[in-house]
Amino acid sequence: MRRASWAISGLETGVSLFILGLTLLWLNPFWHFDEGGFLDWRVQWWNVAAEVLTGSGFLLTTFALMGAVAVVVSRLSGRRSWPYGVAALLVVCALVWVGPEGFTRNLDAHFEWNSADGFEVFRLQTWDEAASTWRSVGSSALRSIVEVEIQPLLHNYFKLNDWQKMNGDVSVKVTKIVPFAWPVALGSGGDTLEDPDETPLMHAAVQGDLKTVRQLLSGTTSAAVNALNQGGQSALILACQNPKTRPDLVKALISAGANVNLRSRNGYTALTWALARNNNEVSRLLRRAGGRP
Repeated sequence: MRRASWAISGLETGVSLFILGLTLLWLNPFWHFDEGGFLDWRVQWWNVAAEVLTGSGFLLTTFALMGAVAVVVSRLSGRRSWPYGVAALLVVCALVWVGPEGFTRNLDAHFEWNSADGFEVFRLQTWDEAASTWRSVGSSALRSIVEVEIQPLLHNYFKLNDWQKMNGDVSVKVTKIVPFAWPVALGSGGDTLEDPDETPLMHAAVQGDLKTVRQLLSGTTSAAVNALNQGGQSALILACQNPKTRPDLVKALISAGANVNLRSRNGYTALTWALARNNNEVSRLLRRAGGRP
């Protein structure tokens, strides 16, 4: 009877700690930038404390479940103690099995998110060197567990950006045996975010790829040239943010019908950026086309 009560108490405590940890991750009040433009340092300490609670709760719940199974088997076998020995042996064997290769593995979590529906796509993947491509890993249960554990962090991180939708990847560490996951260097180079509204023309313009820009413009309408990303920026504005953008690329965009006086959500035009980047040739070209800062 005492062992059964221990297992039940362990389950209750583990689940409570897990829920408390997730709740604290969701309610972290420090997801904002300080006066210097840096992320509030307290956000990391809050997250670490909450993740410790979540991980401890998940681990305790797992052990309590094993204990509960052992209690049931023990009662069915005439209250013998061998089921507890088997449970302990399974734990030791699992630790010995994963020990040489480490208790965690590095994975990439790919997601497609929007503010209305949340995560429409979420998958764990690893880079396959032989095939030079990403390969999905893990079962649907593992993906669901990892998503529940890191979703609060990603959700709060997304609030720093006023985008309504985004695609991206984040590096995560996942423990073996008992799958507890946390993002690596979130906001410090461990993640890649993409605006789904950015067009191939925008990507080529940002990179200064004149050949690709011309290819894309050959079948592009004026409306497509002036398509906007979630920041209200067109391909021309994005191109002018690059201090190394050549006049030929800007001329190609203008010839295709790019609006030189379009203002992004922050109020900047293409000429504003060209002047800020000290790109004199592009600035003169934009002025000749009627551009205003």
